[in-house]
Parts: sequence; C-alpha cells; structure tokens
Amino acid sequence: MAQPNRLTPETFLAVAEMIAAHLRIKEADRWSPHICRLKFHSFTSEFPEINEPQFMWAAEQWIQSLKPDVFKRYPTWKELMAPLYRSENGLANRSWGYKPELPGFCQPTQPQLAMLPAEPYSLAAAPDPHNADAYVPFTCTEHPLLPPAVDERPGLTPERWADYLKWVNQEEARVDAS
Repeated sequence: MAQPNRLTPETFLAVAEMIAAHLRIKEADRWSPHICRLKFHSFTSEFPEINEPQFMWAAEQWIQSLKPDVFKRYPTWKELMAPLYRSENGLANRSWGYKPELPGFCQPTQPQLAMLPAEPYSLAAAPDPHNADAYVPFTCTEHPLLPPAVDERPGLTPERWADYLKWVNQEEARVDAS
C-alpha cells in the first residue's frame, strides 16, 4: 500500500519545472522528464523521509528566499531542503532534524523521524581531509592557561584560582628577574 502524501516523480517534475521557470532557465537547458526521474531517485536517496507537502513547501520557501541581484542556478538538495531542516552553513542537515517552527502540514510524523540519522553530525569536514588529525583540539595538563586534558570538576574552583594566582606571581617574578 502506498504511503499517503509520498513524494511522486510527477510532483518532483512539477516542482523542477516551477524552479526552472522562476530561474528563467531556457527550455533547452531544463531537465527532461527522463533526467528528472534520475534526479528524483537521487533526491529520494538523500532525503527518503520527505513527503509531497513538505517538498512543495520547502521548494516554494527556497524560491521566495532568492535575492533578485544574485546569480541563480538549480539548488543542491541540501540547499532546497534548508527551509525544512535545521541548517548548517545554509545547508539542510538531516542529522540535526526538522526545524521546530514548521507549519502544521509540514510537521514530521513518527515514521519520518525514525528515518533520520540516529546521531547528529556536522556537514563540515576537516579543511584538509588527508590530515584530519591535525584539527583535533589540543589539550594539556602541564600549562594552566591551556584547557586540561581531563577535567573532573568543571568550572573555576577556589583551588584552581589560587594555583593560577600563584603561577602568575611566579611568572612575573621570573620576567622581572630577566
């Protein structure tokens, strides 16, 4: 049995045409129905939980958000779904879930929420993927100005403040002696 409001290729094609018309993409450069079917499968692979009302609403919100003086092109799936999901750098992040302020007809159902990733993650990768370990935060317990490697008691305690003041006095004496 088909899910109610399940996104169909026909609706996907209609929204693609709506976007192309709004972007004033000439007929020769628009997606053909065959290409649109491939794009439909690409989209539903990346966002399998989206239903028709959510898809149409997100596309209309994306169109309305376009600035008139900026170059326009077909959006990526994450750009197109940004009105629906919590966003990271302007891109929809499925692992962060749906936005809480969606209109009633766009609210996710329990089956849709179950399809979202279990653990939240960032879309941003390390600036240098071949040296990702270089971007792990450095911690140290030997120097009081750096964050400790393991902190059993969070926050500033009287003992830590006294240790810090003692260290500052030692450093000032060392600098004055030089």
